[in-house]
Amino acid sequence: MSIPQKGTDMTRNLLVLAIAAAGTAGCTSGYRVHVNTFTELGEPLGKTASIYVARDPNSRNPILGDQIAAKATRLLQDYGYNPVATAQTADYTLTFRAGVQSDRVTDYTPVYRPFGGFYGGYFGGWRGGYTTYMPYIETVHTHWLEMRLFPRDETGKERAGPVWMGEAVVGRDDPELREAINYLLIGCIEYLGVDTTKWVTMTIKRDDPRVLSLAEVR
Repeated sequence: MSIPQKGTDMTRNLLVLAIAAAGTAGCTSGYRVHVNTFTELGEPLGKTASIYVARDPNSRNPILGDQIAAKATRLLQDYGYNPVATAQTADYTLTFRAGVQSDRVTDYTPVYRPFGGFYGGYFGGWRGGYTTYMPYIETVHTHWLEMRLFPRDETGKERAGPVWMGEAVVGRDDPELREAINYLLIGCIEYLGVDTTKWVTMTIKRDDPRVLSLAEVR
């Protein structure tokens, strides 16, 4: 999922979601991950189905790509699926793309003015300070992940179009994708083979067993 290619409205919507998530990330023990999935499968994906996680051959960072593929494979195992090492032995191929988009946004913070003064009149007295709002610029880093599931027929040939697509986004105050990808993968694979019908939000704690499991994968 390349966010700039989704169109202006989609980019704006994802940025709003990311800003909201980033606003809560610093004061909580986890992150809010926004997920949207689509499917053509007539029934839930069977746990016995074998799945091969394909590396993106065009990745700008193939080392990170290998790490993401290894994390996706571990997570599939944790969810009880049957990941396999080669595409030829798989019932499905699971592909992924991931990235970061950084945007500068303007927000306002309350500032208390402590000074006051005396005002006249019959009911004259002391007037205390007041609160005003000062603008500031913040950089929000929108981390995104897109996954696609392709079935293979009896001859081992892969179908041209996917039967399931998932996309996830999380907003953070830093551009480090290596940690953010753990939360994005959990968001997508939680709904593997399922149609969410709309954007849904998951709150994932830093001490979630799935996060800790993925943190071990290098």
